[in-house]
Amino acid sequence: MTTKQTIDFYYDLTSPYSWVAAELIEDIAAAGRRSVNYKPTLLGFVFKATGNSAPMMNPAKGKYAARDFARTARFHGLKINWPKQFPINATVGSRAILKLKSTQPEKVGEFTRALFRAYFVDQQDITTEEGVKAVADALGLDGAALAAANSDEAIKEQMKAAVQESVDVGMFGAPYFVVDGEAFWGQDRMDQLRRWVVEGPF
Repeated sequence: MTTKQTIDFYYDLTSPYSWVAAELIEDIAAAGRRSVNYKPTLLGFVFKATGNSAPMMNPAKGKYAARDFARTARFHGLKINWPKQFPINATVGSRAILKLKSTQPEKVGEFTRALFRAYFVDQQDITTEEGVKAVADALGLDGAALAAANSDEAIKEQMKAAVQESVDVGMFGAPYFVVDGEAFWGQDRMDQLRRWVVEGPF
């Protein structure tokens, strides 16, 4: 029995470009008859491992990025309300996503997008177990169980492994996609990603 080919989608819940990518990726996957393998990671550790840094750390790049984040969202028909706290530590939400992958993998994309929207649209705090539980409950998921993943030792180890995997595949910023062994970095490379999965390698 053959399995559906996947697009590995590495992302961080504090990355606005990852949010835009999360809103676009399912359409691209469907166009290429692929499935999306959602892979949350933690950019802080990725940056440390790769010697990279967030755009906001550079004054000139940070000033540009703040406008570009909002413009990019508008371009794709998304409304963004800049979070009161940025960036954030997205560990609680990321661990909840990993927990959901083990119980209801078909719900991971929806939950991921809901967490992004809670943060970037509704200005909700998704850094706490209570905040993540609220987002999950609103989707009809078991919010208490997903929030409890934050203190689950097995999930903590999975999170460490997920971060290491993202570094091992070459990730240095988010979003990062791997398909057929080919890596695409950045939401602005998604047109290339679409062509690759629809028409084949180029």
